[in-house]
Amino acid sequence: MAIPRNSFVLIDYVIRVKDTGELVDTSIEEIAKREGKYDPNKVYEPLLVIVGEGRLIPGLEEHIEKFGEVGKEFTIEIPPEKAYGPYDPKKRRLLSVRELLRYGIAPEVGKVVNLDGNVGVIKTVSGGRVLIDFNHPLAGKTLVCTYRIVKVIESDVEKVQYLLHRRYRRIPPDKFEVSIDEQNNEVKIVTPPEVLYDRDLQIVKVIVAEEIYRFLEKYSVVTYVDRFVRSGS
Repeated sequence: MAIPRNSFVLIDYVIRVKDTGELVDTSIEEIAKREGKYDPNKVYEPLLVIVGEGRLIPGLEEHIEKFGEVGKEFTIEIPPEKAYGPYDPKKRRLLSVRELLRYGIAPEVGKVVNLDGNVGVIKTVSGGRVLIDFNHPLAGKTLVCTYRIVKVIESDVEKVQYLLHRRYRRIPPDKFEVSIDEQNNEVKIVTPPEVLYDRDLQIVKVIVAEEIYRFLEKYSVVTYVDRFVRSGS
């Protein structure tokens, strides 16, 4: 089977480094805890994938589009070229300790640093020199991904709910109040009270509206309703 572009699907997945078996990422809480990779700040649940959006590593997204099937489990190998790219020795930089201190960074092996928008890891500190590797930590690695499509989302209301949910992961999708006016090609969203004072709310509104126009093309208007209820009412 194939999953058409712009389809909304939910997947469970486990991604490992082929050579070592090390767990890279998973949507399954039990596996993360069992292998010592549990992140208390992460919401473990099936991941929303919009086929063709480009948010996944290319090898996984391409497989979903070409071969994906609801309920069937796949295990695939993803080479570096379809994952995080080949390892590039030119992305290693040697700086003096003095240069690094000018950035306000104390040199420590293993520290993640950001220099002029480039994120890297300090590999060695020796003789007043600091070696920083700006390759992605998984560059050059072949990955093994096991995944299963849990659901294909068909309802436009549910699609909008999941677009909102991936911005506010702690709010369940069905808690977002969404309605559709087919006659006027309008989507109406009531802002959840939990996020009314979020400083990024206006940016999120714009992003989600643009995503609706992109992936649910028949809608031309997105209306947000901010409802403030007096305490005690």
